[in-house]
Amino acid sequence: MNYLVRLQGGWIVKNARTIEDAMNIAVAEAGKRLNPDLDFVEIDVGDVECPKCGEAFKSAFMVAGVALVGLLFEMKVFNAENEEHAARIARYEIGRRLGRIPLDVVEVLEID
Repeated sequence: MNYLVRLQGGWIVKNARTIEDAMNIAVAEAGKRLNPDLDFVEIDVGDVECPKCGEAFKSAFMVAGVALVGLLFEMKVFNAENEEHAARIARYEIGRRLGRIPLDVVEVLEID
């Protein structure tokens, strides 16, 4: 079976001037670590829902030039045994290239 696996990870960016800079830097740095081996992995800044109003906003927080950016990694996994197996494959392949960046499984979808 084939699956689409979405993972999220927290990326720290130092010396960012703005939150937009921090988000761009985080995506670029993650892309550098994944390329060329995993250039097919989609990287984007995740969204977080406000607990009070329910509105979605970008998953980034900055204080004193240091930002924590929530990145979303999307990878297709082919010929996995089940959803759990697909998630383990994605976490292993992405995680070993990112080093000590914590990764959590957000979603696993079966695809054709």
